[in-house]
Amino acid sequence: MPAQRQTRALSSHRLQVAESWDDLSPSQRDRALQNYHHYLELPADKKRDMDQRYEKWKKMPRTDQERLRRKHDEYRGMGLVGD
Repeated sequence: MPAQRQTRALSSHRLQVAESWDDLSPSQRDRALQNYHHYLELPADKKRDMDQRYEKWKKMPRTDQERLRRKHDEYRGMGLVGD
């Protein structure tokens, strides 16, 4: 999960894909870096699980990816996970 190729920036409940690091806003960059540093600190088995889930997600149809993204963003909006 290279920091230079972050994807998925949400704006107005519509999924947008950031083509490069430069496409992200400063707050999106901060969050991406925090996520990346957290990932680096995970134990090997947790990284493997996360990588496997990501590979599974990449193989999903775009509509399913967008649906899961919306659900995740709704969950984050509830204040149940760190932002």
